[in-house]
Amino acid sequence: MGALRLQEQKPRFRKMWLLAWPAIIEQILGTLVNYVDTAMVGTMGATGTAAVSVNGPVIWLIGGILTGVGVGYSVQVSNAVGAGDMEKVKTTLRQAVLATLVCGLTATALYEVLGGKIPEWLGAKPEVLPHAINYLRIYAAALLFRGFQAVFGTTLRCMGDSKTPMVLNTVANLMNMVLNFLFIYPTRTWEGIHIFGLSIGEGLVIPGMNWGVEGAAIATAISVAVTGLWMCAATLRKEPYRTSLREGMAPDRDIIRRAVKLGVPSALQNAIVNVGQIFMTSLVAHELTTVALAANQIAVTAESFCYMPAAGIGMAATALVGQAVGAREKEDADAYGALTGGCAFLLCCVTGGILYLAAPVLAGFFNTDAGVVAGAAMALQIVSIAEPFQAVNMVLSSALRGADDVRFPMVVGLVGMWCVRVPLAYVFVLGMKMELAGVWVAMTIDLIVRGVLCILRWKSGRWKKLSGLET
Repeated sequence: MGALRLQEQKPRFRKMWLLAWPAIIEQILGTLVNYVDTAMVGTMGATGTAAVSVNGPVIWLIGGILTGVGVGYSVQVSNAVGAGDMEKVKTTLRQAVLATLVCGLTATALYEVLGGKIPEWLGAKPEVLPHAINYLRIYAAALLFRGFQAVFGTTLRCMGDSKTPMVLNTVANLMNMVLNFLFIYPTRTWEGIHIFGLSIGEGLVIPGMNWGVEGAAIATAISVAVTGLWMCAATLRKEPYRTSLREGMAPDRDIIRRAVKLGVPSALQNAIVNVGQIFMTSLVAHELTTVALAANQIAVTAESFCYMPAAGIGMAATALVGQAVGAREKEDADAYGALTGGCAFLLCCVTGGILYLAAPVLAGFFNTDAGVVAGAAMALQIVSIAEPFQAVNMVLSSALRGADDVRFPMVVGLVGMWCVRVPLAYVFVLGMKMELAGVWVAMTIDLIVRGVLCILRWKSGRWKKLSGLET
């Protein structure tokens, strides 16, 4: 019986893997480029890293809200693809463009107005503040295009195409890295590569703008703008769902109503988590040192390596469960959720072990300050034990959204961040004087709690009633 069930799962595993592997590669390549990006800023020392770090949570906040917009429309697209309703796919795509325009332009205006105050509210030190303000305002100029990138990358995957987002986001990341190289540093003379007694490229003059932190922001904004427009165009031209905006973008109440139902809980979940991260960053910035703030940012960046496989599998989970719900295939929906969750857990057991062992090396890649490296390595080793649960939380939350169970991931985010992480962090940091370690111990407990709650929810089967698979 067990062998028979395993044989039945092979076609599902193959379909999952075909959709997941480009997303996993995309996430890994994006993380590696982000590593290089952070390392480039890190050459300016703790101040440069802290200027980017202090803005991290508010950038994640708006990114999470835009991702929620993507959920609202991409799940509808996956349902329509599963049901074979081509006209519904096209109409939903046009509505997604309209929603992204409204949300992206609103976000840009809001962040430009508040950009001069946000880093100060978050506790940026005087030497960090001017660069942090400039970084946020430059980044905010590209938020409309960040919206296109988030919404239509997700939508393409829900249409069954994960290769195009992989290619486009990889190009964007490489573009960002090259522009960083030109914008951050001054014009300099390269020492060349010395191998087998030969010198290659010695004396080559490399042009540079010497814009520092601001140069990193400009590089990011340009790469996001190019990719966002490209992603939107690729989605609208996707066969057999090719559509034109000239066919009409008048608001469709039914689609907007369902997008709000699906997307608002997801956006609120991201907002709940990211506002909590803002509190955490503020706690580090106000109560600890600039070195601790820089170490915290480096640890956050390095940790993302661990859950990248889960992020890719989670994208596949939303598409596969959403298509199964649209096709009214209850057994497929159930099997894809369990399969993606189990694969992510096992993969992140491996990456968590690697993170623990390689923590000092990873931290040293980003910064040359010994205190920053030591703090970041300690944080990474603490959180490594929670990575399999982080993976399950990410994948099963994505699967639940594909099944229209969008409120439960929001509740999990609320409980984990505000009932576990934030209060425990304040107790550990202010009460028990654990400093940066206290922040990461609180985070570890939070991630384990969220993973367990998502496992229990999927096994309960409540999502089947919410998706209409059971009455």
